[in-house]
Amino acid sequence: MVSRILTKPHHTKKLDKHVQPHNSRLTQELLKYHDEEHANLLNTMWLTAITFLSVGYGDIVPNTYCGRGISVSTGLMGAGCTALVVAVIARKLELSRAEKHVHNFMMDTQLTKRLRNAAANVLRETWLIYKHTKLDKRVNQSKVRAHQRKFLLAIYSLRKVKMDQRKLMDNANTITDMAKTQNSVFEMVSEMNQRHEVLEERVLSLEDRLTVIQEQLEALPDVLTKALSALPALNSTETQPQSGGTAATTIGTTAQ
Repeated sequence: MVSRILTKPHHTKKLDKHVQPHNSRLTQELLKYHDEEHANLLNTMWLTAITFLSVGYGDIVPNTYCGRGISVSTGLMGAGCTALVVAVIARKLELSRAEKHVHNFMMDTQLTKRLRNAAANVLRETWLIYKHTKLDKRVNQSKVRAHQRKFLLAIYSLRKVKMDQRKLMDNANTITDMAKTQNSVFEMVSEMNQRHEVLEERVLSLEDRLTVIQEQLEALPDVLTKALSALPALNSTETQPQSGGTAATTIGTTAQ
């Protein structure tokens, strides 16, 4: 029994005979494209590095299908890691909302100062041009031309400052601010819709009351006619007892 347990069965020996040639063929196919020149660990590390960093010099190229698959997966991993690193760095370098407001406030104050200086320069050069052309007895053309050049430069600087202010106002409205304004507008619109529904309900109730009042007004003439027609009958019933009483009094007086 022990010998039977320790020894392999007959069918397993047949399987080993068939599997061994198959394994040898598989290893031969895998090593078919093996390159002895690049059979080095440092070359493998170099290929992995340039593929991960998406450089791809092309000096070392994988020849086997397994190596190509590893290179493709390494390239995908490198692209994903690069995207994550760039996103994290951009998020860290981005200013917060409070910092953006402070920066925009400081830039706005600087631009207002520049705008005032540019406007003052325009007015000054305009006055100097008027002075040298109208008030002086002898017109100095060189001074006039110099002040005209300065006047044009002052106008150009004024327009530039205004353009910078417009750009600052456009950049101040970020995506988060737009989202918040959109939420606030949506809340206002929903509140207005609710109030509109309440007003519609009140108007409908008022319309019902007005219809009831109108019906009552339309029925008022009939009620008045009925009341007026009932008045003579009431008067006749009241006069009959009074006439009976007068007749009795007359009879009593005659008997006496």
